[in-house]
Parts: sequence; structure tokens; C-alpha cells
Amino acid sequence: MQKKECIEIAERYIQNRANQDEVKRLNLWIKNNQEISSWLELEIKVSSSTIDNDVQTRMFRNIENRIDIKDRTNNEKQNRFQLNKWIHVAAMFILPLLTAAGVYFYMSQDKTSPAQLVVAVERGQKANITLPDGSKVWLNSQSSLTYSTNFNVKKRELKLDGEAYFEVIHNPNKPFIVQSHDISVKALGTAFGVKAYNEDKLISSILMKGKVLVTTPDGEAILKPNERIIYDKTKHKKAQSTVANATDFTGWIHNELRFEDESLSDIAKTIQRIYNVEVVFASEKLKSQRYTGTINNNSLENVLNIITLTSPVSFQINNQQVTLSENNKPKQNIP
Repeated sequence: MQKKECIEIAERYIQNRANQDEVKRLNLWIKNNQEISSWLELEIKVSSSTIDNDVQTRMFRNIENRIDIKDRTNNEKQNRFQLNKWIHVAAMFILPLLTAAGVYFYMSQDKTSPAQLVVAVERGQKANITLPDGSKVWLNSQSSLTYSTNFNVKKRELKLDGEAYFEVIHNPNKPFIVQSHDISVKALGTAFGVKAYNEDKLISSILMKGKVLVTTPDGEAILKPNERIIYDKTKHKKAQSTVANATDFTGWIHNELRFEDESLSDIAKTIQRIYNVEVVFASEKLKSQRYTGTINNNSLENVLNIITLTSPVSFQINNQQVTLSENNKPKQNIP
């Protein structure tokens, strides 16, 4: 099979248009192509340290179920999962979707330019990764992080859509820069958070330790620990303030929710991302209700119950839809 045909079949598979015979031919071609097999094996080795262990296990168990490895023993089936044993297997017999996407990417990319790596987190999920320089990143629901394969060669630059917390390895020769829509955060060695969802009108960054330079269309600002900056995309203005405890704003890492004078409309967006539900307002007046506080036990029902206890709101959950309605009962003071 020629390179052009390989790319065409891989593209059809990604679009769910390839037939079984084409998929078999593609897998056979990969199995007998040392260049592609070595590349896939390298990609799995590189990514294995950044993929959650549970995800690794599920992915490779799926591979195990789809292929026939003659030299497996019964004891190995019962023993704990060994990633190294399957790296070569996965590179040769990897799941069709990953194979097709990987081959299409590999064969189609411009080898003179560095490739772009994307870590994406779906609704209702969170993830953490370790970057090639050793820096750690925690990604909140419905967020994505993009960086180049030459990250940490001469520079350390990333693009963020969503919310993330960074613990950066100190390297003054390679500044760590996070680009996120209208905001850029530059750090030499520090811990900070960035919240910049494309659909939100506010972008914010908060500093836990160290020092960062934040650049917005409204100018630059240097943050010190427990300082926060908010940029309003509609008003094109930034505002810098001091907070009591910066870690309150990254409580989502530990399954906490923090609201800082946020409208119920904005809180609804957060609920949709975290719990993978749709929030519907039976009354438009409810959207302007504002809340400040931290919720430790953040199951969906607990969050909604606390909201209803402190404001004239009632809720109803039907499958994956939450409906918020007016309720004129007296609200309670809940710390």
C-alpha cells in the first residue's frame, strides 16, 4: 500500500467511512512498516508518563481483548497490569482509531515543522499531566492544553482553553508562558492558576507562589502571591486584587467549588462542565442571583441544595438536565 492510499484510508476511518477490509489492510501495513511501528511505540512511551494510570490500564486492556498474544500465561492474566510488556504490542496492534488517527497525523504532517500535542478533557472529567520539563498541570473539565513537540528545547510555551493549575519547574533560561485567548502569563518558577474558557466573558489568573507577568490588551501586571487579575473581554479592562487565600480558587483540584461574587448564570456554566449536564432556567430573573462561598462536598445534588437553601431557587433533575425555577420561600443564612 502506498503512502497516499494509507493517508486516504486513515482519513476515512477517522470520519467513520472506512470498511472492514480497508481497516484490516491499514493494520497489516502498520504491522509490517518498521518506521510507523517505531514511531507509534515512541509516542506511547513518551505519553505513558503523562496518562493517568487508570486510563492506561483501560486502554491497554482494550488492546489485550482485541488481539491474540500466544505467549501470555494464565498467571499474567491474573497478575497486575504491566505497562512495559504492552508498549511494543500496542505499537504493533494498537486500536484502529488510535492507529488511523496516529498514522494520518504522522504521514500528513510537515516534518520540517514541530507537531502540536493536545491534551483535552471532556465534560465531567479532570486530568493531570507532567510536561517534558517536569512541570505539572492540572486541567479542569472541558479544558484543553496545546504545546509543541519541541517544548522545552528552546522555550516553554503552551496554549490553554479552559481552566488549569500549573506548578512550574524553575528554569530562568526558558520562561514558562501560557497563552489563553486575550491573556498571557509568564513565569520563571512558580505556582499559579488560569481560568480562560472561550465562552466566558471573564479571564482570570491567580498566583500561589513566586511571581508572574500577566499581559492583557489592557496592559501588563505583575502578580505576587495571593493576588488575582481579572480581564473583562467585553469591556477590555483588567482589575487586580488581593485575596485571603489563593488556594481557595483552585479547590476544584480537590473536588471543591469556589464562587466569588458569581452570577447564577456563570455558576450554571460551571455546573454544566463539571457534571456533564444541561442547566435550563425556567425564569430569566434567576440568572442575576449572585453567590460567594466554598462548597466542600460537591456532588451535584449537594451543590444544588445549597443554592436553593440560600436563595429563592428550586431545582429538578431529569436525566442529564437540571431545571432551575423560582421559589419564594425565605432563604437561609448558610456560612
